[in-house]
Amino acid sequence: MNFFFTNPYRTFFILWAAACIIILPIMSRQAGITEDELQHMDHGKTILAWYEGKNDTAKMSPFNDAGVWKADPAVEGVGSKTAINIYGGLFDSFSALVYQTVTHNFFDEFESKHIMSALFGAMLLIFTGLICQRITGSWGVAMLGITIATFTPRLIGNSLSNPKDIPQAAMFAFSLLQIISLLKELPEASIKRWFLVGLSFSLTLAIRIPTVVLIFYFIAVSSVYLGALFALGDIAYEKAVATFGKVMLVSVLGYLGCSLFWPWALQNPISNPIHALQVFKNFNSFDCYEVFEGRWLHQNELPWYFVPKWLYITLPVTVVLGVILFFVQLPRFLQKGGLNLLIYLLLIGATVAPLLVIIIEKSNIYNSCRHVMFVIPPIIVIATLGWSELFRQVKNLTQRRMAYVAFICLIAEPMCFIAENNPVQAMYFSPLIGGEKGAFKNYEMDYWGYSLRPAIEWLDHTDSIHVPGKKLRVRMYYGEQLKLTYYVEKSKNLAYALCLENSTDWDYELMLPCEAKRDPQILFTWPPAGTVYEVKADGVPLCAVVKNPRTAPPSSANSAPLITPGVPVDSGGYNLGLGINAYNSKNYNMAIVYFKKALAFKPDNTLALNNLVATFNNLKMFDDAVYYGKKGLALNPNYELLKNNMAASLNAIKELVPTEAYYQELSYNYFVQGEYLKTIESSKKALALNPNSGAAWNNICSAYNALHQYQKAIDACDRGLKIDAKSDLLKNNRTEAARQLGQH
Repeated sequence: MNFFFTNPYRTFFILWAAACIIILPIMSRQAGITEDELQHMDHGKTILAWYEGKNDTAKMSPFNDAGVWKADPAVEGVGSKTAINIYGGLFDSFSALVYQTVTHNFFDEFESKHIMSALFGAMLLIFTGLICQRITGSWGVAMLGITIATFTPRLIGNSLSNPKDIPQAAMFAFSLLQIISLLKELPEASIKRWFLVGLSFSLTLAIRIPTVVLIFYFIAVSSVYLGALFALGDIAYEKAVATFGKVMLVSVLGYLGCSLFWPWALQNPISNPIHALQVFKNFNSFDCYEVFEGRWLHQNELPWYFVPKWLYITLPVTVVLGVILFFVQLPRFLQKGGLNLLIYLLLIGATVAPLLVIIIEKSNIYNSCRHVMFVIPPIIVIATLGWSELFRQVKNLTQRRMAYVAFICLIAEPMCFIAENNPVQAMYFSPLIGGEKGAFKNYEMDYWGYSLRPAIEWLDHTDSIHVPGKKLRVRMYYGEQLKLTYYVEKSKNLAYALCLENSTDWDYELMLPCEAKRDPQILFTWPPAGTVYEVKADGVPLCAVVKNPRTAPPSSANSAPLITPGVPVDSGGYNLGLGINAYNSKNYNMAIVYFKKALAFKPDNTLALNNLVATFNNLKMFDDAVYYGKKGLALNPNYELLKNNMAASLNAIKELVPTEAYYQELSYNYFVQGEYLKTIESSKKALALNPNSGAAWNNICSAYNALHQYQKAIDACDRGLKIDAKSDLLKNNRTEAARQLGQH
């Protein structure tokens, strides 16, 4: 019992940590599926299957033969299951293992993963507090740190269902904790501490490779500290060299160890993680268009301060003011000198360096700054040090009490937000910009669909809108449809409707303000017509439940038909819907086929025209994008999203340097889309750059076969075979053409 009473702050910290471990998983059970969860769920299963020897998908390369990531919009075959192997598999595979062996008896699959995310979130809070304790030696400061972290709403909200950023942030904080602990123990660090440092590197990198920066931090601060100890005569030269050798050994083993949890990286533990890092340095698989500072901007137009501004507007005042207090009192911190100074530099570097890399590299960071959530723990530690130093320096009892009261008043605001807005705490905005009210229409709100599950539950549980003997048909336009279908399928009162907005085949629609990407008027005329309910955070709408104003066909069917007998197939936007689904699956060539079918039915369909422009842009088919963009703008000159997509096309054309590979890719895309004459034209342009391209002649041969011009196909194949006599593709295409002509 003495353990609990000798240091009450330590006792409070342990109790607080235990409460986080219990309460966060309970809160997570109300969280819905977010945008990227499905692919990470599948990722975990494929990794487990690989360990069990049942499936090799997890070890297959996420790059094509040209070394380009398969999820890059420019690469055919995007959306392949191997593209996600760019991510380490630690959290995904561990969550899948826990579900398959334990929690499947108690929870559904997504609920189990949310609980795991919440537990990692609890660890993040605990590690943040422990870092404060390691630096200061005070459990009181640790208690202050875990309190500030706990009442940082975006950390809590993301902990409930974010499979990417929370695990990464938790392990990043764990690594910082181990680095600082080892520095405190040098030059006589224990074997256990060296092991924990290496393990922390492996675990962190096995979630997302950009955190490899931790190893460079570690080598840098260790080198400086050992050099200082040697210069001061506190350590012998031989001891310093031997200890630095341990630093390098642990760093290398920590780097290599991440591959144990990452099957694809394990195929080449040295180079494969580096290839992954090159992708993350400028992640470009998502074409972003969003509202920032009240203006609609494409990802290429975002200002350099995009990420710092997002941190400022989404962190509570306690954190922002604490950081200011730290730097205002910086002379006092500098006076402490020695190892403490080095640790302060480590914290500042862990925060600032990633942001500088993003700014310098112009990395594609979109939809707030959740991608750099791992910098929030060191920011909170810095803020905690700022507050604790203020409390320590204020000697006057009355003034100290005033400082305590001010802190309590400030932290009460995010505390109340967390309590009142489960499970949408991730949508918190600072009162420094007017909170949610100040952010609405100025910044992205619910871009990941946190508010969809509360909206679905309202539809399911509101008896006054239910019709006896009939399920309410619910549709959703924006994002991963599983966020709707997963919960609708569990409902007795709801059915999923896959149809367009102008159809009568749905009863209610879920709309998010971020849908204004396709039409800014949605946001600036909010709420949408027909809104019967809104999910809100602090009084500001995140999602609208909209009733269909059209008269639905008399039917008691439980699902909405997509095709009505006797009615033209695209009257309800059938092909447009298929095109949107194909686009969301990154099957861009098929999306173009469907969008063109929709356009053939309704030539003035500006949505189809805009979608064609966006899809052609993803395939780098910029001339086609401009062609359809001009048609769309002629019909609607004020279509902002189309104007932005067109601007992207025109800018890309200016920067484009066509190569043989570009024309080969263009030729292939045209062939898949059924544009056989354009296939031939593009292949001839490739031949102009490289007359010895057997692949170009094969594409020409394939196109002539598709056009039933078999003699021309044979001639093209013969020319190709003179270049590459062993090409099976050319031989097979020639054989088919000859067969069609009756030749043998």
